[in-house]
Amino acid sequence: MKSIEAKEFSFRYLHQAEGEKALSNLTFEVEEASVVGIIGRAGAGKSTLVKSLNGLVPKVDLGYQEGDMIVDGLNTRQYDVNQLARHVGIVLQNPEVQIFSLTVRDDVAFGPANLGLPREEIYKRVAEAVSAAELEHLVDRNPNDISGGEQQCLAIAGILAMQPKIMAFDEPVSMLDPLGKQRVMNILKQVTRRSGTTSITTESGADIEAVAEVVDRIIAIDQGKLLLDGDPATVLQDDRIQQIGVGRPQVTELFLQLKKKGIHFERVPITLADAENLLRDKLRQLGVKRVMRPPDYRLQQLNHFGPPVVEVENIHHFYNPQVHALKGVSFEIPERQIVGIIGQNGSGKTTLARHLVGLLKPTNKDSVLKVKGVDIKKLRLDKIIRMINYVFQNPDDQLFAETIWDEIAFAPRMIDLPEDEVKRLTEEAMKVFDLEAYKDRYIFGLDEDLKTYLSISCILPLKPDILLIDEPTTGLDEQGEVKMMQSLRYLRDQMGKTIVIITHNMKTVGNHCDRVLVMSKGNLILDGTPREVFANEEKLLEADILPPQITRLGQALSKEFGFPKDILTVDEMVEVLDYSIKQSQNGA
Repeated sequence: MKSIEAKEFSFRYLHQAEGEKALSNLTFEVEEASVVGIIGRAGAGKSTLVKSLNGLVPKVDLGYQEGDMIVDGLNTRQYDVNQLARHVGIVLQNPEVQIFSLTVRDDVAFGPANLGLPREEIYKRVAEAVSAAELEHLVDRNPNDISGGEQQCLAIAGILAMQPKIMAFDEPVSMLDPLGKQRVMNILKQVTRRSGTTSITTESGADIEAVAEVVDRIIAIDQGKLLLDGDPATVLQDDRIQQIGVGRPQVTELFLQLKKKGIHFERVPITLADAENLLRDKLRQLGVKRVMRPPDYRLQQLNHFGPPVVEVENIHHFYNPQVHALKGVSFEIPERQIVGIIGQNGSGKTTLARHLVGLLKPTNKDSVLKVKGVDIKKLRLDKIIRMINYVFQNPDDQLFAETIWDEIAFAPRMIDLPEDEVKRLTEEAMKVFDLEAYKDRYIFGLDEDLKTYLSISCILPLKPDILLIDEPTTGLDEQGEVKMMQSLRYLRDQMGKTIVIITHNMKTVGNHCDRVLVMSKGNLILDGTPREVFANEEKLLEADILPPQITRLGQALSKEFGFPKDILTVDEMVEVLDYSIKQSQNGA
């Protein structure tokens, strides 16, 4: 039976020009009890498609609809959003807009309570959903006091408790740690198999590996149009996936590159387990006993940095007597270093970041917290932000002006700079992320990638020496991630900035960071280069962190074939395998 039918469905937002469309002539069907991935670069129309499933488009996000969207046998034209909510549950990209109760438990109960279910059934559903999302330890917490990733799990639990026939998730794992991503995607698969629910999930590319592990089918859209539709292996191997900037799982890219080197396999895998089996069999078949890096292979050289600009010693923070969020954290950050802070949701990353910019104060008197040699514990916030400034995880938390130009110009105007200087600083900030062409665009309805670039650009006119950015690649496609990190590197290399990012994207850390700090349950448990940190499997498991997929592939085969445990990129793995196979064939 058909769960979803799109029939020449098109949609244009009110703010879009006559010839523009967010979605254009989409026609497809989705069978019951299937898990479907909707992939496409940022701004491709994925969020609009998800919101069309329960009538948010066009009845809340106003615009012009053509064609029909039929869900669970109902034409969305003929029903209100509250009526469709009994059939379709949606988790939006920003979980904060769906969370409003005073406790986690109450928030999960809100949906089933509004369905008019008996009290006992509500309790039962809440318990099941909280358990599935692993939120038991947070049920009495205020949702405003939990991390962004935990809020994302809460929004998902709220939909699970309503048990709709169709569940649609917009970038559902973008704020979760690696193990959390696996857990949530597995929940979608299990719920679908157990209850016959249809699950739709969107993805821009950063978490394509988590999506590939569970979906039955992938639909790729580009500029609002259907580009590809088929089984995951076929779609992810198509060259058009790279062209639109979504990217592939690292293991898929590895096998495609090996094929170009003349190393052929019976198929190209899209999951880590399949890649491990295929590669193990091939190496045995070729008689490879041990793999090694080529003699001339140069590992990334350690950069030389300046003096410490951030000094943290013995910071503790209690939110209340039961919540000890930071437990004696100490470290230094030198000038011009790009540092990644990683850890599971609720590990203390954001709490630590808020201390560094003065939004929170240590709760112990013997702590040390200095920025550029200045004790900031008693410094006013307006003084701190000239030295170190914070970019929030959710851009909507800090964007409020009418247009992009107004947003960037706001800070220099607030400190009473002359208008010609405001103009110069605003134009300079726009160039970092190529925002000049969008300067008059309204912020309302702005694509998520542009919002992310803007949220960083708008603090640059204050000239802080240190930028602290929470999840800079959330919602970005592969090309957007590259642009983001190249721009941050430009700020470091050309403008002398020190960059600190909080992220769950392990590929970003492996490819772009000079150093990694690993947080776990309020403690700093690892501090080193990406190679040093990702090679420490035992400590990473303690922190519920998984290295990049390509690193895990090498580690899974290290015992039998001696793979280096610190391989960080697909290119490095290709070089190691190509060299080792040729050496074996030459009898070396």
